[in-house]
Formats: sequence, structure tokens, C-alpha cells
Amino acid sequence: MIQLNKRQIRKLSLLCAAVALVVVIVTLIIVFATGGEDEPEPASQESGEPAIPEGMRLYEDLYEGSVIIPDFGVPDNKLDMNGFTTGEDGYLQYKGAVLGIDVSEFQGDIDWYAVKAAGIEYAIIRVGYRGMTQGLLTQDQCFEQNLAGARDAGLKLGVYFFSQAVTASEGRAEADYVLERLQGAELEYPVVFDWEDPVPSEDLPAESLRALDVAGETVSQAALAFCKQIKKGGYTPCVYFNKHQAYYFFDLDLVKEYDFWYAEYNPRPAACYGFRMWQYSDSGTVPGIETTVDMNLCFDPY
Repeated sequence: MIQLNKRQIRKLSLLCAAVALVVVIVTLIIVFATGGEDEPEPASQESGEPAIPEGMRLYEDLYEGSVIIPDFGVPDNKLDMNGFTTGEDGYLQYKGAVLGIDVSEFQGDIDWYAVKAAGIEYAIIRVGYRGMTQGLLTQDQCFEQNLAGARDAGLKLGVYFFSQAVTASEGRAEADYVLERLQGAELEYPVVFDWEDPVPSEDLPAESLRALDVAGETVSQAALAFCKQIKKGGYTPCVYFNKHQAYYFFDLDLVKEYDFWYAEYNPRPAACYGFRMWQYSDSGTVPGIETTVDMNLCFDPY
């Protein structure tokens, strides 16, 4: 074996260091010249799957296919999509669920005894609404007679308020308005915050709609304020929304401690997140009601 003295070892070390430096320089020149073309693609792109941003999740929607939606800390929809059937009366059925309707002054005078005889077990009755233009709080013209009539006929009851709140304080004021009109009336079903997107029309041009461009985060704060006030008043709060609102508008984490009422007019309720009630049609027909009416299933009866 060749033995090297200290001077030779030092020269050899310097030579190796110089060679290594040259290799590094050449490598950097190649990388910059090629623009990093040889860098591997992210795993999600190699597999053909979309990249999922932080705080989001990929969900396979029954009707919309693959969608990227917010990853809320809300339980998923665990309903059996094969568990729905249609009864001889034409109404949708699901094991353990009960059938209900929601009504307002648009249904006119209702024969509640005929409604009860048709198998309807509960009704969600509109208390009132906030105007889309001036924002005035107005009582539904049929609220009192619907509440009394449905109670006399033996239906279980809940109520809802059509909101156009644009601040949390307006949501709280709407809850106070509902509580004042209930005057302590007994309700088995919840008090619902129902905020729906204002849609411009010939009678209601876009510039007149006070809530047209309000942010979902703002409405979520209004919903939270409403629910807190309703709970303080001794009732069960609930938030109503459709699929678009659930996926792209509401911050469901803000209101996840309250019950959800979900609207989707399809054969199955395909939303990712769980809910207690499902409004499955806005064109139902029920004996005792001359107009069409919204139909609902409650999967966990109150």
C-alpha cells in the first residue's frame, strides 16, 4: 500500500475539492439552461388527479361528478342512496324518516285536517321575511292562522324566517322578531334561518337588491347570530341551504353545532355534508292545499 505524507494528502484534498466545485458549477449551468425540465411532476399531476388546495377536499358528487369543496369539520352525509322509495301515495319514503311540508302565505287557506289525513306529520311555517329592497321585517299574512290550524289538526310544528340579512346584527334582529311573534308558543321542530340568493328580475333590478353581492362569510355570521339568539330564546335553531350554498357560500364550520335543513330537488340528496331535514321538492301536491307545496323528509324526527 502506498503511503502519503501530510504534504501529499493536503495537495490531494485540494485537488478533490476543486474537481467537486467544477462538477457543481457545471450542474447548475445545465439546470438553468434547461429550465429544470427534468424535475419530476407533482404526484397528483402524474396520476391525472387534480391538485387539492389546503383546506379543501375532493368529493364525488352523485350529479356533478368530481368537485373540490371546502373541507369543513362537519359530519358527512351517511344516507343510503338506495334506501329511498316512493309510496303508493306518491310521496318519497326513507326508513325511519317522517314526511313534512313547509308553507307560507303563498299556499293560501289550508285545510290542515286534510293535510294531516294525507300522512303529513309536521309543518315548517313561515313567520315572516326581510324585504329584498328596503330590508323591512314583515310578518307572513298567514302565519298565525297556519300555526293555530296545524296545531289543532295535530301536526308537529316548526317555523322559518326568510332572511336577507347583510350583517350579523341584522341576523340577530331577525331572531328577535321571530321570538316576539312566537310569544313562547310550543314548537317540536326547529326555528330556521332561511337565507336565499336574491335573483334580479324586471320587477327587482339588480341595483335594488340590497343583499345581491353580500359575501358568504357575512351571511354565515348572520346565521350564527340568528341561531345563538334563537337558542337563547329556548328553541332549537336550524340553518337552511342548498348545495351551491353548502359547497361555495356558507362557512358551515361557523354553524356546525346547529341542525341543517338541506334543499335539493333531485331523486336523492347527494350533498357531501350531513343534514337532518331534506326539502326534496318544491312542486308537491297535498290534499287540503290548493297550490303546490314544498315536500320534506326529516331523517331524525324531533
